[in-house]
Amino acid sequence: MQELTPRQREILNLLRKGLTNNEICKTLNISANTVKVHLTNIYKILEVTNRTEAASASLSSKESFDIDNSPKDLVLLFQTKGTFPEHSNAYSLYLSIVEAIHQYHLFRIIDTSETNTEPGFLIEVSASESGEEILYISVRIGTSHEILWTTSIKINSDDLQMLAQKSTILLFRSIALASAKLKYTENSPIPYWWYAATYCYAKLENRSQESFEICKKKLGPLVKDDSYNDFVLYVLATAYYYAFLENWGNQAESSQTLGEIARKAMYNAPYSIYSQLIMALYNITIGNKAEAIAYLKQVIEANPQTIMARILLSQIYLLTGQEKLATELIDDCIKHVPESALQHAYQAKTFLLLLQGKIEECKNLANQILLFTPKAMAIRLIIIACCNILGLTEERKEHAKKLFEYYPNLTKNDVEQLLKGVTEQKKNYFMASLENIFHK
Repeated sequence: MQELTPRQREILNLLRKGLTNNEICKTLNISANTVKVHLTNIYKILEVTNRTEAASASLSSKESFDIDNSPKDLVLLFQTKGTFPEHSNAYSLYLSIVEAIHQYHLFRIIDTSETNTEPGFLIEVSASESGEEILYISVRIGTSHEILWTTSIKINSDDLQMLAQKSTILLFRSIALASAKLKYTENSPIPYWWYAATYCYAKLENRSQESFEICKKKLGPLVKDDSYNDFVLYVLATAYYYAFLENWGNQAESSQTLGEIARKAMYNAPYSIYSQLIMALYNITIGNKAEAIAYLKQVIEANPQTIMARILLSQIYLLTGQEKLATELIDDCIKHVPESALQHAYQAKTFLLLLQGKIEECKNLANQILLFTPKAMAIRLIIIACCNILGLTEERKEHAKKLFEYYPNLTKNDVEQLLKGVTEQKKNYFMASLENIFHK
């Protein structure tokens, strides 16, 4: 018998779990047509005529072994507790959060009616019984009693959609960061790919070369050969993008590897928001800002909660002289994104302030950012530029010294490479403000 491909085994595994074609699309982030094509080929290989026969068809021992090792779903179980008035703002907010979580296309979301499925995370939602419009959310691992994260959301806004978006970003980020601190066991209801990806997701917030090496080591094996998970691939792509920006090694090699990742992503899941994000990252490294903008707009339309897409788009607008669009996007991001996730938005704002000539404000904000990410090369360069403009020679020297401690091989050409695709006026302004730092 001809063997099934890894992707066909994934689809057959989901079919056996009772998922519809639409649910398989969401789980694997592939199009409906792609699912139909794969099912047609599966029927042919298994010599069956429909999904029921395919689900019950016997496989060779090798196929059975492989299918057991296919990537697991990450299942979220939403559960309401106590009195929950169906026409209240709290209930409307709850429904909007569930809908928004779907837009990440990472989870299979179930309710209490699916009693045979063990969830990776149990999300309990309840409303205040005092009459106040408050929504309480807590997250547990599986069906354990241990609370992983909890919060209360006061509903004092008429814009429930905006509040749902902000709450969903907070929920997703909190689950991801809490997962990064957990230890994986074989009996865990949470799949290993989620542990590995969120661990690296959290590490990359430090913007250090050490985090880059960790990502390569931890995620590389998960995306080699026939293995595939688009979220894992996206986190790995982000690591290589930061390596390009921060000059961790050879920039050309980082861009080339990112290109290879992008090709794999588009081959396996061309309609996935994570594949589109990867394509945007790659296009930025090769200076193709127009293509990057197009991909980022598609991602934001598909999932407005994607912080990375908003930040990248605002940065490109800044670098290409579209300051009004950049300002609107950054302000909108600051309004919608929880405070704990605003670091990258503030980084974009520092460059905006520099271009607007608000040098003192830019310098103060950049200094705050460096408290949390002292190795952030772009922010260190912006502070040096501010010091040059303000005539703060000694402070400029101190920051330049620290910059070359972290990046001893940094050259003027490396910085110019980062500005590839930027308008000549902006590029000249920024490079002029870095006067003398490369004469060591």
